[in-house]
Amino acid sequence: MNARFSWPRMWAVFIKEFQQMMRDRLTFAMAVGVPILQLVLFGYAINTDPKGLPTALVAQDNAPMARSLVAALQNTGYFQIAAVSGSEREAEQLVDDGKVQL
Repeated sequence: MNARFSWPRMWAVFIKEFQQMMRDRLTFAMAVGVPILQLVLFGYAINTDPKGLPTALVAQDNAPMARSLVAALQNTGYFQIAAVSGSEREAEQLVDDGKVQL
């Protein structure tokens, strides 16, 4: 059996399917409408901007530099420091409980 790819056969199938799609208006509307609907939904309805994420922070140092870093993280708007913990185990427990996201 010869299983090679053939451009003329591919083109013939493309022409056949295109003619069939042009005969059936519902199929044509679906072929054009569904991608447009997806563009609108993914472009506007789905927000991928991670603002205000509840965050647990592991701070083992209370020096001015560490406090400055925490304030800078909070001022970005991306992080909402929900808990400051002294150990990683406590922070992991908060994530496991669903109280913080990161």
